[in-house]
Amino acid sequence: MGVSQIAENTEFVAWWGAIVATLVLLWEVFKWFQSGPKIRSRVTLNTHYEDGEVIKKENTEDGEVITYQDYCHLELVNVGKMPTTIIGVKATSKMNGKRDMQMEVTQQVFAPHFGKHLPHVLSPGEVWSCRLPMDRYACLFQYGIPELQVRVSHRTKPIVVCATKAANKAAQSDARTARGWP
Repeated sequence: MGVSQIAENTEFVAWWGAIVATLVLLWEVFKWFQSGPKIRSRVTLNTHYEDGEVIKKENTEDGEVITYQDYCHLELVNVGKMPTTIIGVKATSKMNGKRDMQMEVTQQVFAPHFGKHLPHVLSPGEVWSCRLPMDRYACLFQYGIPELQVRVSHRTKPIVVCATKAANKAAQSDARTARGWP
């Protein structure tokens, strides 16, 4: 084996090592970006709770019938690897055709579940949920499609959560019927 063959093999091993080291570095950078908190969200409209507000009680021949308040249920799950803090939550609706105008339902109207009041540190794998009375959510339909905004510590902009178009359409129809709108 000559000197040129050894140099050629050495150069090949050096290039191979450089490529593998670069790939490992890129993988570590990718893992680092993926290691933070990640929030998965879900909105459910027209939900009932046994501890919710009682709208009416009616005695029938089959027994007592209780009608509960309808709610908009918001659920957040930290599926990431680091904790984050939920700072605040609100419901908004931008006025149709007006970019700078919006209506809001503030955090005080939301009722957190299981005593997890805001601000709340959301650990990996933990669930945080709250409810908003459906009539408050439905009021926002006058100004556009409602959206829920959640402020968290690891992001500068809020997480925007919307109900599905079908759920919003059904809720909007229910709101119009209840209020006597066309």
